[in-house]
Parts: sequence; structure tokens; C-alpha cells
Amino acid sequence: MKQLWRLVTAVGILVGMLLPLRQPAPVAAQAPLDYQIPGGWFYTQANGADLGTSPKGYAVTNADGVLFYDAFKFVGGVDAVGYPVSQRFTYQGFITQVFQKAVFQWRPDLGNTVVFANIIDAIGDAGKDGWLDVVRSTPNRLPPSFDEGAANFQEIIKRRQALLDENPAIKQKYFSVPDPITLYGLPTSRVTDRGNHYVMRFQRAIMQHYKEDVPWARKGQVLVANGGDLAKEAGIFPQDALTPSDPPGTAQAQPASAAAPPTTPGWQFGYGFQVDQGNLAYGIEMTRKAGFNWVKFQVRWENLEPQKGQVNWAEIDRWVNGAAGLKVLLSVVTAPRWARPPDTDFSVPGPPANPQDFANFLAALAARYRGKIHAIEVWNEQNLWYEWGGRGRKLSAKQYVDLLRVSYAAIKKANPEVVVISGAPTPTGHSDGDIAIDDLEYLKQMYDNGLKDVCDAIGQHPSGFNNPPDDWSDRKTVPSTTFKGHGSQYFRRFEQFREVMVQYGDAGKQIWFTEFGWASSSNPYPEYSYARDNSEEQQAQYLVRAFQIGKEKGYIGPMFVWNLNFAASAEPDDRYAKRAFSVLYPDGRPRPAYTALAAMPK
Repeated sequence: MKQLWRLVTAVGILVGMLLPLRQPAPVAAQAPLDYQIPGGWFYTQANGADLGTSPKGYAVTNADGVLFYDAFKFVGGVDAVGYPVSQRFTYQGFITQVFQKAVFQWRPDLGNTVVFANIIDAIGDAGKDGWLDVVRSTPNRLPPSFDEGAANFQEIIKRRQALLDENPAIKQKYFSVPDPITLYGLPTSRVTDRGNHYVMRFQRAIMQHYKEDVPWARKGQVLVANGGDLAKEAGIFPQDALTPSDPPGTAQAQPASAAAPPTTPGWQFGYGFQVDQGNLAYGIEMTRKAGFNWVKFQVRWENLEPQKGQVNWAEIDRWVNGAAGLKVLLSVVTAPRWARPPDTDFSVPGPPANPQDFANFLAALAARYRGKIHAIEVWNEQNLWYEWGGRGRKLSAKQYVDLLRVSYAAIKKANPEVVVISGAPTPTGHSDGDIAIDDLEYLKQMYDNGLKDVCDAIGQHPSGFNNPPDDWSDRKTVPSTTFKGHGSQYFRRFEQFREVMVQYGDAGKQIWFTEFGWASSSNPYPEYSYARDNSEEQQAQYLVRAFQIGKEKGYIGPMFVWNLNFAASAEPDDRYAKRAFSVLYPDGRPRPAYTALAAMPK
């Protein structure tokens, strides 16, 4: 019976035999987001850009006698299987097209028909069961021996569907569609308890039944993971097949090399972690398992060029090469001793006496890793005394912008494609010009000194302290009383940054959250006392909601969680709250925050 099960499930069920005839949801012909083309329909909704901002997309057609468009209409169109998210390509030896909820395959061997691929099975067959466990809390498949002794396929169906009795809510969801076997396949696991939800695996879907409210679901709700989107995220399809194309009949765009580089490049919204280079391999592995596509490393210039002109690239080679396949942001700080001015405080980091020395280093960095790094943040929290050369009223937005100006020119000459981000000021809530300058005031001072023309994106560190991401000075939803009232104490501080950018005529730029997060600790270092107010579950909820808010805004670039895995290298008393902010425990196990970030839709 093992062979019978594998044979039938491998090819799926013929959709034309099992689903009632339906017309596609009506689509206005004049709608700019999708429209009719010869032999099919063209959709731009899932091209990865904000709706209506890019003409690229994916065509669903009957070209070459492969009747994907007919099948798409027959099963119910977008309502049934979602938007297309790939071109046609060959997968498992068959012409294939991916939709958000399903994967079509053209099967000449079955009489020239379209079947739904068993896409969740395919993810497992690609060796991604561990990834599914982390990203969707999905259990492994039952062993083939589960079906032994079944007299026929109908007996297999009966046994498999009987597993649904373990969770009435999931069972109701499964049977709520006209033909659940065609859409979802048969159950391939038992119902599993994963803390705040139950989960069950199917051949073509994953269902999660939530026991309590979470940022993305209500208590009692059953969510169905989009199989096509999940397979894309798992990386089992060729990337060129997933790239949106120009509409049929339009002129092809000029190659990138034929056009001048953009003056203010941007990126689609992205998901990033700051990763501890000391445990690099595990950090990269966990970044990928979470479905994140960016990593941030901090580069300390003083460690790489201890003597002028003698740069040791070995360590940064290891970081960049180890992150292959991910987008990389490098945040570069801390001048070496030989480059510092004579009045500096050598006990703390600080800028160079000659900005050109720093620019020369950044140019070498950008040139060496061309094609491997994608963004450079020029300095970090330069509005704070111990990041900018010590006490004595040394803080200066003008001095920083002068440094950024020569750095920007040098980086762009060496690597025009890299995005140059202004150093993110820290949200101090204090402004005396000696210890700190308030982050919003510092942003205005940077603009007064020419910031607009010397960066591609604005860096920011929005911090929520012990406040949920939706709270503000006039909105309090938690019982804690400290760290309230000043804009710098809320995640939504970025909205004030945006207002300043608009005032200075710089609304065309993105804000990149090069560091953000919520600390959670039962025994925090006194300086981070607010961490005691945040439970691990709240840390998880706040981070997920922050990404949702950022994505909704439309002007936020990639967001980087501080931090993924610094807990293992934290000081015994967690003096710098590395452990409190980390989303992994010191032994590498996921905290609730990591699990929630991995599971959230992206």
C-alpha cells in the first residue's frame, strides 16, 4: 500500500473531475492592476512592489496548448488559488506555475490536464522539514507505515481524514471548501499542540488553530498557510522563474549597465537581524530559517586598519562570504587610534581628525565587496558622547555631515549600487550638547548642514522601551508608568522623523530601521530596567506588530531587529542588555520572539 499512496499523492487529483464549475471573480477590465491579454490575463498584484507602482507581473495563459488559464478560471480564479507569483517553468519534469495558494502542473501523462502539486510534500522532499518546523511550527509527516494494511485508496482517505477528529475547528475549515482533497490534499500529520496554537499538516497546506489572540489571528481562528508563497519562501523554485516580467507586447527595459545609477536608490521592504559574528554560521542558519532576507554586521574600522594603509580583511571576508544569498548591511564605526584627533577621549570610540581617511577606508570596503554587500551605514548613534569622542561638548551634527559627505562620494565612486544610509541617532530623550543631543533635534541639525544631498536613506533606531508599538504619548495600553510621555520612548518616533523629512523636501527617501527591538528580562541591568516590564510573549508580539506597521507605511526600508544571537556573548550581568534584547537564548534555542518572527507572514 505504500506504493499506492505515493503514486496517487505524487500526481494530485484532477481538478476538472472534482471541482464544480465556477466563473472567476469579476474583474473590471479597466482596472490598472490586472487586465486581459491575448489568451489569458496579466496580474501585477504580487510583483513585490507597492500596488500600482510597477507594471511588471505574471501572465496566466493557455499558450502552447498548456491550459493554465482555463484551469485557473475553472477552479475559481483568484478567490480559489490567489494571484500568480511565478512565470511558467519546468519543475519535477513538468511545466509548472506557482500561485499564492497552489501550484499548477501540466500533466501530458494523465491526458493533458492540470493538477495541483503536493507542494508541502515537495518542501519536505527538498529536505526542508526542519525549516517548516521553525517557520510554520509544522510537524513532520507521518511515516509511510501509517497506511499499511489499507485495502485501497478509499481506505487511505478514510484513515487520513479521521485524524481531523482531533481538532473540530481544523476539521470544519478543511471541509468548508467544495473539494478539500483537491485544494488541501489529505492530512499528513496528526494535530500537534504548539503552545498558543494547534497545527496540522496536509499535502498542499498547513492549518493553524489559535488558542489565544496573537497579532495576526484571533482566538479560535484557523489560518491556512499559502502553499505557493511558502514554497517560494523555502527556496525550492528557481529564482528566475519567480521574477516578474514586463507586460506582453511592451518594450524590454534597458540593461542596468546602460542606465546611470539612481541617485536615491531604495529597496523593497525587508526583514533583517543584527547577527553576532562570533557565532556566524548558526546566526546565518537561523536568519534563513526565520525567512529573513537581510543581515547586519557592525564593522569596527579600528580593528581592520590598526596602521594606516594596512588593512586586514580576513574577518570581514568571513562574514560577507558566510552570508552569501542574503542581503548585507555593514554599519561602520570607530576610527583607529592613528586617525583620531589629539583632543579625543581614547577610552571611547570617536571620529577621525581627517574625514578623508574614513572615506578612503569605506571606498576600499565598497569596492572589495561589490555585489556581495548591499548597504553601508556611515557611523552609529553619533549623537551620543561615547560614540563620538567623549565629553567636552564634542557632539556636532555639522562635523558628522562633513564626514558623511566625503564618505558618500567615495562609496558611490567605488560601488554605485550600494545604498548609503545616514548614521542612526539614538533616542536619548536628552539634549545638552555634551552627553547627548535629542535624536529628532539631531536629525534637524543634520538637515540644516546638508544631509539631503549626501545619503540615499535615513537611518533610525526607534525603540519602544516598555511601550507597545502602537502606543504614543497620548495612548497608554500597559500598566507601567516609567518611560512615558516623550516621543523618543515610543516606536512611533519614526513618524516624527518622517515629518522632518517632509519639511526639508526629502520625502522621496526611505527610513531604514538599522536597529530596533524590545528587551525582556526578569533581572535586567539597572540601566535597562524597562526590560522587566516586557514579558517574553510581549517581546514577541511587539516585534511582529512593529514589522506590520513598518510594512503598512510604505516609506520604511528594511528593518533590522537588535538582536538575533548576542545572548551567548553577553556579559554575566548583561551590562549592555545583549541577552535581554536577543531573540535566541544563550544556548541557541528560540525565544518566543524568534518563533513569532519566523511564523509571521512576510
